[in-house]
Amino acid sequence: MRKFWRVFEFLEDIVSGGLLSVGVTMIFYGVIMRYVFNDARSWVDEISQYMIIWGTLIGTSVALRNDHHIKVDMLFNVLSKRVQYYVTLFAHTVGITFSLFLGYYGYKLVSFTHNSGQVSTDVGIPLYMVYSILPLTGALLTFRFVIKLYEASRNTGGAGKVAERM
Repeated sequence: MRKFWRVFEFLEDIVSGGLLSVGVTMIFYGVIMRYVFNDARSWVDEISQYMIIWGTLIGTSVALRNDHHIKVDMLFNVLSKRVQYYVTLFAHTVGITFSLFLGYYGYKLVSFTHNSGQVSTDVGIPLYMVYSILPLTGALLTFRFVIKLYEASRNTGGAGKVAERM
């Protein structure tokens, strides 16, 4: 089972970083084509935007896994360990709620664009494929927040450990 998680995390890192890298490379290609060869490619802008957005949204799950999200801990650090524990549980519960909403309404958007047959402007990619990142991100974040909530709730006696990880 441990090997499965390593592979899953590796794929998550590779996909997120790969999409961001390819998106930035495509932007560089577009700039070279526009300003050096005077041959602008409109599809480059559209595809690179999709790749950067997808890489960033998948990257939110990676950031949550590695505790790299931006947080304001000035107030958190002055709270007692017990209050920090409850704040942590509350924060993860709010995160799960947000992620479920993102997944649900993302799915509704994907369903709507699929049924209406909408396509992107320049390339003609079906928009349901583009928007499918939203329910995927919702699922990944829900999964990560549930793990964080489980880990935090297991540390009822060691609320200090939870606070150290936050």
